[in-house]
Amino acid sequence: MIKVFIPDNFIPERSYAVRTLLANYCKAEIEIIPSAHHSDYTISWEEKKIIIRDHFFGKISDGKNYLFQENIPQKIIATQSPGLNHILLLYGDEHLEITRDKIVCHVDLFAGAFFMLTRWEETVLKDKDTHGRFPADKALVVKSGQILRPVVDEYTTLLRYWLLTLGYPLKADTAEYKVVPTCDVDKPYYWKGKPGWKVLAGGIRRNPFHLLKDIKQSKAVKRGLQKDPYDQFNYLMTLAENAENRFEFNMIGGGRTRYEGYYDIDDEHIKSLMQEMSNRIHRIGAHPSYASFKDASMMKDEIKAISKSSGLVISSSRQHYLRFEVPDTWRCLSEAGIKTDSTLGYAAEPGFRCGTSKPFPVFDIHERKELPLIERPLLIMDVSFKMYKKYSIEESLALSQKIIEQVKKHNGELVILWHNSSLSEIDGWKGWNRVLENLLEVH
Repeated sequence: MIKVFIPDNFIPERSYAVRTLLANYCKAEIEIIPSAHHSDYTISWEEKKIIIRDHFFGKISDGKNYLFQENIPQKIIATQSPGLNHILLLYGDEHLEITRDKIVCHVDLFAGAFFMLTRWEETVLKDKDTHGRFPADKALVVKSGQILRPVVDEYTTLLRYWLLTLGYPLKADTAEYKVVPTCDVDKPYYWKGKPGWKVLAGGIRRNPFHLLKDIKQSKAVKRGLQKDPYDQFNYLMTLAENAENRFEFNMIGGGRTRYEGYYDIDDEHIKSLMQEMSNRIHRIGAHPSYASFKDASMMKDEIKAISKSSGLVISSSRQHYLRFEVPDTWRCLSEAGIKTDSTLGYAAEPGFRCGTSKPFPVFDIHERKELPLIERPLLIMDVSFKMYKKYSIEESLALSQKIIEQVKKHNGELVILWHNSSLSEIDGWKGWNRVLENLLEVH
């Protein structure tokens, strides 16, 4: 059993960071002991010690709040000192002392991990994009050019190495690289989802010369003579099955804004679709509607509707349009009965928004407690490449590979989001299935 002595201020915050890195990620058996006699984090067993210098919470006056812009690091830099393995530094300095029985690290690994995992930066900065989301380009990890580095995973790897070097009998890391494919079902059908005249009007705006072709296809689909261009569910399921994997399909159970309403969860076609997904051992999750991200009651109603129509217990989710408020959305999801969320990725930037590729327990920075909710951070989304980054297929394949390499290096989870509508040639996605197939390693 490792004893971890922590300073006796900001105990919930410190304990969360220590527990996540050492117990959850390194799989070490620990006892956390707040102590007025310790000004740093001291990890000790037998005669061995790892000391992590406190460069954050210890600098905040007792009883004061840390949630201020001046407490956000100015930048993130890669360390150059021997023994630090080029980890990213948020708090502290590069100094490292190593002796036979003791390691002293001046990079505050726990403060850095707390910063990345809780995303407290996003509640301090008040910037919002057109959908009320925190803009990726305002995040420190993006501004510093480090969005493709899993900061927290790197800290975990270094801590694990130090523990083993000093002789602590850590259990073998049984975690393996895993692809977690998901699909947010915003529009299950192109022609069935709304009145034909609206679709045709949109088609005229895009390309009036295709009007006759669109009219012909619309009639053929409605007569059952042709498959709807958005009906790509069999392809998605078969693709995952061929890779010995399964999709999670997140369904919308309500919502009254212009960003949803393309289907009713109790429609017989939708119920039949969910039944087929379930029969093929794919998972059904919730996709709480556009306005729900701070409304636990709305979430509950929508989750209940999905559960009723699918006949399944719904315990996982992702917010529609990735709308998220730190930490309110996590709290609402927890109150609504969700156990696992996968919203935390930036729409505009593929990569490691939370600094990790591993599932982690979430922390409510306002109520100062850990919530019974696991976040599986979203790393790659189809529209991030094509619509936000304006990347070509080849550029997207190259960026995907960089992310995959990092996730594999740390035995993490590659959580990806691919919309069924992003496989339709009707919206200019011709050939983009190559990127999805590469992510699923189907060749």
